Amino acid sequence: MHALAAKPKPEPATLVAAAPHHAAAPLAALRDMAAQAGLSPIQTVRDFANLALGPGKVSFEDYVRLRLFDSEYWAGCDRRSVIGQRCNRDLLVEVNYRHDWYGLVDDKIASAAYLSAYGLPTAPIAAVFAPRLKIGAAHILRNREELEGFLLRDDVYPLFGKPAEGFQSLGSIALRRVHPARGELETIGGACVLFADFLDDVVSHYQGGYLFEPFLAPHPDAARLHGERLGTTRIVTLCDAEQPRIFRASWKIPSGQNTADNFWRSGNLLAKLDVETGAIEKTVSGTGFETKFETHHPDTGAPLIGARVPRWAEVKALALEGARVMCHVPMLGWDIGAAADGPVIVEMNETPDLFLNQFPDARGILEPDFLAFLAEQRRAGKAYETRVKRQLAKL
Repeated sequence: MHALAAKPKPEPATLVAAAPHHAAAPLAALRDMAAQAGLSPIQTVRDFANLALGPGKVSFEDYVRLRLFDSEYWAGCDRRSVIGQRCNRDLLVEVNYRHDWYGLVDDKIASAAYLSAYGLPTAPIAAVFAPRLKIGAAHILRNREELEGFLLRDDVYPLFGKPAEGFQSLGSIALRRVHPARGELETIGGACVLFADFLDDVVSHYQGGYLFEPFLAPHPDAARLHGERLGTTRIVTLCDAEQPRIFRASWKIPSGQNTADNFWRSGNLLAKLDVETGAIEKTVSGTGFETKFETHHPDTGAPLIGARVPRWAEVKALALEGARVMCHVPMLGWDIGAAADGPVIVEMNETPDLFLNQFPDARGILEPDFLAFLAEQRRAGKAYETRVKRQLAKL
């Protein structure tokens, strides 16, 4: 008898569970790249091969997405210093060699509690859907009925919901209010989703936990720039034997119907920042062939170039203090929101996507400063591995 194939789990009706993947058709992409770069297809292939075989391990998808075929975009940069997604992953696993800390960083409840214990501001938790628990607390929602009861309360809105474990804001939603008579939930963006469908999605897809946080209003200066959504700065910190320092920074700016600021969401913007002042120097939307340079926000019309991240000195100080607390993870990506009441750590990432810094900066990662840091962490990783082996040998 043949075993019946398991039916695939249906995608959530109200939540985005996966980022769209747009792979360019190689031959068509090659023709377009060659035309834009003013090269022959053979020259373009050679250029790609040089980067693919280089230290950055650039894939064809990386080459297109990062516009590495566009020498004008990358003017003044040695493109062999640019890393692709594969190299990004490999380097970070090597740099952050204390893999025992990954679970803490990945779990949003654990990471927020840990940082809060050290006095760092994080988004407060209003409720947790945790169906595996038998004995709960007032803010623990153990089943569909308790989840429904919480979401029917007018006093809990506006809310931001997200999985306890996840990345790229997948599975997240921002809710303005509930309409019980209509059986709907209204999002911050003004759309409506069926109440029953949202309950089904959370119960069916997030048995491991789903969080609800008060929706944080942005600082008034940020609200004038991009509306009432909270855009975060992605700050990458390096922490070595001396002191933590800021390596790169960019501003993820929401736009359109998006309530989350992730750049993969169509319409959102990514800004290059002056790390000293927090001022925008360049803003892009889209990637690859769809890259556009934006000078004004598409929704508000506010000028982007020269606009500053509110309370930038405090935002930087918060990232550095977080890096001190998390010194066992030497390289972290911090998403910090300039909220109305002050900077707040929204998330930390032990494997930050360095595309978010390389692309707007048009500047690769493999520069002397980072290479020296990488060498130091490799030595530290080997020393740590030796210590662990010696301890295990004594057992």
